[in-house]
Amino acid sequence: MDRISNKEDITLIWFDSKMNSNNHVEQTKKQLRQILDYVIFHTQLESCITFIQSIHNEKIFFISSIYDALQILSHIKNLSQIDSIFVFNWEKVDHKNLVLNHSRFIGIYDELDLLCVSIQEQVDYLDQHLHIFSFFDQNEHWAKDLSKQTADFLWFQLYHDVLFQLTHNEEAKQELIDACRSYYRDNAKELQMIKKFENEYRSEEALQWYLKKSFLHKIINKALRTKDFDQLDTFRYFMRDLTKNFVQEHQKKVQSGKEIRFLYRGIKLTSDEIEKFKENTGKLVSINGFFTTSSLRSTSLNQAMKPSRTNDFIPVLLEIQFNLQNLSNSAIVANTVHFSKLPCEEQEDIIFDSNATFRLESVKMEDDIWLIQMIASNEGQIIKDKYIKDSHRQMEDLSIKILFGRLMCDMGQWDQSQHFFQHLLNNLNSNNEDLAMVEYSLGEVLQWKGEWSEARKYYDHVYDRIMHVKPTRVKNSANILLNIGEILYLQGKYEEACDYYEQALALRKKIYPATKIDRPNLPTHQHSSLLSRVCTSFWYVLLASSRFFQSYTGWFWTRYFLGIYRWFLPKHAANRMELVDAQSNRTQLQEMCQNLQESGSLQLSKTPLDGHVPIATSLNSFGKILFRQAKYDEAVIFHKQALTLLEEYYHSTHINIAVTLMHIGHVLTYQRKYDEALDYCQRAMSIYANYYPNGHIYIASTLNHIGYILYLDGKHDEALTTHKRALAMLQEYYPFGHVDIAYTLSGIGNTHCRQGKYDEALTFYQQMLEISQKYYFSGHDDIICALNNIGYIHREQGKYDESLDFYRQVLALQENYYPLYYANIAYTLNQIGNVLIEQKKYDETLKFHQHALELQEKYYPNGHADIAITFNNVGRTFRQQEKFDKAIEYHQRALEIQEKYYPSGSVILADTINCIGHVLYDEEKYDAAIDYYRRALSIQENFYSDDYIETSHTFSFIGNTLYKQKKYDEALQFHQKSLTIQENHYESTHIDIARSLNSIGNVLYSQEKYGEAIDFYQRSLAIREKFHPFDYAGIVIVLSNIGNALYGQRKYDETLDFYQRALTIREKFDANNQVGIVDSLINISNVLRDQRKYNEAIEFQQQALMIQEQNYPSDHVNIAYSLSNIANMQRWKDEHNLSLICEQNCFLMRLKLLPPDHENIGHSLSNIGHIYENLDKTTLALDYYHQALAIYTKCLPSSHYNLCTMQSNIERLSEEL
Repeated sequence: MDRISNKEDITLIWFDSKMNSNNHVEQTKKQLRQILDYVIFHTQLESCITFIQSIHNEKIFFISSIYDALQILSHIKNLSQIDSIFVFNWEKVDHKNLVLNHSRFIGIYDELDLLCVSIQEQVDYLDQHLHIFSFFDQNEHWAKDLSKQTADFLWFQLYHDVLFQLTHNEEAKQELIDACRSYYRDNAKELQMIKKFENEYRSEEALQWYLKKSFLHKIINKALRTKDFDQLDTFRYFMRDLTKNFVQEHQKKVQSGKEIRFLYRGIKLTSDEIEKFKENTGKLVSINGFFTTSSLRSTSLNQAMKPSRTNDFIPVLLEIQFNLQNLSNSAIVANTVHFSKLPCEEQEDIIFDSNATFRLESVKMEDDIWLIQMIASNEGQIIKDKYIKDSHRQMEDLSIKILFGRLMCDMGQWDQSQHFFQHLLNNLNSNNEDLAMVEYSLGEVLQWKGEWSEARKYYDHVYDRIMHVKPTRVKNSANILLNIGEILYLQGKYEEACDYYEQALALRKKIYPATKIDRPNLPTHQHSSLLSRVCTSFWYVLLASSRFFQSYTGWFWTRYFLGIYRWFLPKHAANRMELVDAQSNRTQLQEMCQNLQESGSLQLSKTPLDGHVPIATSLNSFGKILFRQAKYDEAVIFHKQALTLLEEYYHSTHINIAVTLMHIGHVLTYQRKYDEALDYCQRAMSIYANYYPNGHIYIASTLNHIGYILYLDGKHDEALTTHKRALAMLQEYYPFGHVDIAYTLSGIGNTHCRQGKYDEALTFYQQMLEISQKYYFSGHDDIICALNNIGYIHREQGKYDESLDFYRQVLALQENYYPLYYANIAYTLNQIGNVLIEQKKYDETLKFHQHALELQEKYYPNGHADIAITFNNVGRTFRQQEKFDKAIEYHQRALEIQEKYYPSGSVILADTINCIGHVLYDEEKYDAAIDYYRRALSIQENFYSDDYIETSHTFSFIGNTLYKQKKYDEALQFHQKSLTIQENHYESTHIDIARSLNSIGNVLYSQEKYGEAIDFYQRSLAIREKFHPFDYAGIVIVLSNIGNALYGQRKYDETLDFYQRALTIREKFDANNQVGIVDSLINISNVLRDQRKYNEAIEFQQQALMIQEQNYPSDHVNIAYSLSNIANMQRWKDEHNLSLICEQNCFLMRLKLLPPDHENIGHSLSNIGHIYENLDKTTLALDYYHQALAIYTKCLPSSHYNLCTMQSNIERLSEEL
């Protein structure tokens, strides 16, 4: 036995930050180990807490030095593993004023001997009260198939039967002694007892040795409590003797004829445990281990009422009605009173063996103590017999040993199941009829553990063995072929996997030839996968995450079938769907679907009942293939027919039914019928919880899919909580870093991402990537999924180069490993284009989207909904290039495709309708834009609840358009609606909330409510700077907006500060955004101008001009604007000649660029006139004023300020002349 793990029930941890300076550590450890063997010392707080959290199967006695007590207690107050807390005062400091509040606190000790006495008392107390009670609804299960039941009492029932088939010889005895001597090698007390056992032990004294509470008692109790078969197998020699002793004592008791009607036991329970007993009244109770009782009520009552040093526990008296004559040998009891050092004639101590079961009759308060009344029962044996019968009906010729090993596998005890089967394999001869089933079971266990190559070896071996035995076991060979196919699928070897599925299906058709399918009416519209939605920016992460979830759920149900259906489920969404499509011409499904397209319902001819399960299995398999082909309506038909067959076969709930419910829920999820999907998943969950009341990986995986549904439905906090529940459950079965945990980590990452917590999401995605890279070959879909997700996060954070790097890694893997999977490659090309468009590299963006379009049109010659995604991407790029006609053309083509593949009113259409609205918005066709936005809103409101997050985006689009129309009050209402929804859905740190706050600020600014506007801008800025620090463009926009509002309040110094911050960020992090930098420079120049700091103002305006001249044609309108600004400031500085040169250049540009009657030409003429007037050239000034007036008269109303001013100037100068 190794010393890494504790083989006893209690771990003693001593925390002392000054331990290294203490000279008494070794002596202290020796003294403590006389009481508890597993003693651990810690000096570092963090490592100590981590160690405590890693313990799940033991109770912890915790000792702290007095000077560390206050600090450590605050960290461990919520750690349920800790049973008792002791504080030791090495230096005997005064502690009268020290107050330690903790429910498990025992006391402060100055002397080590006193501490040891107290620890021993708590050990004895815990030994008396540490029991695990399990409950089982026997009434419900009489009509239920028990072949997948995993109740604890079944483990103990089968263990009892298996125990007598294990080796019992001197070699087994010596194995026990050697293991114990190795484990207790540093414990003098136990080594002495082991030596005594070696020299004096006799088999008929096993019960006496157990009652001595030495090493045998401690290790066996822990092994039974935790169902640790590996440990019990090491102790098989003694356990067999002990059970024989029980039988002998049981027979003596029966032969004595002395009747005992009631037995008692005093225990302590928590209030939650008492409630658990209440909830299970009428059900069977089993106890994980031996259970000692007394015939004297008073003795047990005193035991229950004995004061406890902690206040968490409530005294309880167990009363067991006991009729020995009616109990079979399955409920063995032993009278232990004659082994006692102080026997009492009036008292008998009866100990129940671990396979005993009781019926819970009542739980009530009586005489100020809780009384739990039970009856010793034979029903455990009866249910065990039914379990064996049901298991044989599912799989013939299973011995008790193999059943026990498979039960451990079903319970998630994979290592122990593997060791057990390996032990059986090593001890079977080559002609043993169990050999093939042992090898097959080993393969399944290894496959559950993710050791696929090793599992494949066993499957290949057992398949060869079966094929060489006549008659051939066709059912078994089909199962093996299916499992080999599953492994190949998990390894990403899809073509080989399909070959094995075909072979397996051919065999099943021979076994169950009665399946028949009639013809139904196929719905007129076709469906597409989730990946076929419109890829507006909001949905990109959903697309990436959908690959994760499809991969995850497929993987889980594939492994799930190994122990249940033994049939195939595709795993990785996109790649598998392509393979199914590509190979459908050679599958059995094609023939079925050919008929399905011409008929109205799926019907089966009458099938013998024993064929229901395998036929249902095949129907589910076809349903999943249809799902991968995005034929959701047809998939549901197949799954529901399978459900009908299973419900007819089992008559009540069963794991297989739960699996099918999950398949239906899965399809409904991708139809966006979230409420229905959730209902099916929860129905499945109730079945799992019934079968696995203590938790199971099946439950964890179902929680993950429920989390996915909640995630898609916008309920992100609930989704996150659900994924975390799944993670906690999985960590009980797997070490951190196991591939199963990777999927849950990615689910948590997706939820964080949707909440805008990109750093947290990135952490989880990177963990998933690291785990996947350890388990899979480099081109595996899960690795691609993780890289995609990380690329998306970097894009959202504005780290475009990093994002491109990850997407290009994905593209390289796809082109290397899946060069013919054009749809997947097209998806990645689109993602790269989506990053490039953020970098304003529009020509490159178009190249990637157009390449994606070419691949999609090649892969889908008859069209496909995914093509609409690329059309929308191309349209979005043309919109950014202000090629509006082309943009609308591509969005319209996308809409036509979606109307073909989706039913009318599908919410997916709303995304594309919004895209058309965006183009019209940019064209300043605001009425038309609002019409499209309202169309989209109508679809969304019909599909989603009133406050769904998608609806909030469309509210924002309408608000922005009304703002442009200067309908500020209406705009404000729509933005407030959007913000309210977002605040209900997101945490207050989400980027969408920041955007809405900014939009509301813009409306208030335009209403000249500058103070209110600044408040909203500041809230937006706080979110961005703290939680989205890499969204530089967004931060700059808000900084500039705050500057604008302060400028409106004429707070010029504060305004300059915000404009300067915006400029600094742009120059440092967005240097390619020349237009943005120019805007910041001009903003600063304008403030300095208003402060009459003309030299500085001109300097910033000239910087802007230089950038414009480098990036625009020499006669660009923006250059003219800058020249005019410089000219005005030079004029105000009385630098009239310089001003004249700038303004004349501006005038010449405007004449070339603008219509002859444009207002800006009038402005230039007016400015030139002012300059000549300042130069005392009145005639020239008057001439230019007349030219300006002529233009103003044509383009401005008669009362306009500029026109009136010009008339006044002309009159004034005319009088002077």
